[in-house]
Amino acid sequence: YQRRVFFFFFFFFSPAMEPTTGNNRLLEQVDRISKDMGIGATQAGDPGSRGAGDISYIARYVDCIDGLGASGKGAHAPGETIHLKEFPTLIKRAAILIYRLTQSEK
Repeated sequence: YQRRVFFFFFFFFSPAMEPTTGNNRLLEQVDRISKDMGIGATQAGDPGSRGAGDISYIARYVDCIDGLGASGKGAHAPGETIHLKEFPTLIKRAAILIYRLTQSEK
């Protein structure tokens, strides 16, 4: 019962991460890095169909990005799986992003 109530509250009352100019600039950087690494383009998902991330609560106030982690199935449920073989590439991409962000001028 508790699990269902929590899911209902979280699913129906968590804000979607709305696209902003700053968030789109971060996405452009991640996309450029992904292409530089040869892993293809990175595109934003539809805010109405994405899961609810904690970052969604502050996304309108701070430039941020979500969804840089591994893919998988069955999120937050028994039997959840992730593709561990993606981790080295995703870690490298995140490290390059952090490096480039620290080198960019505001």
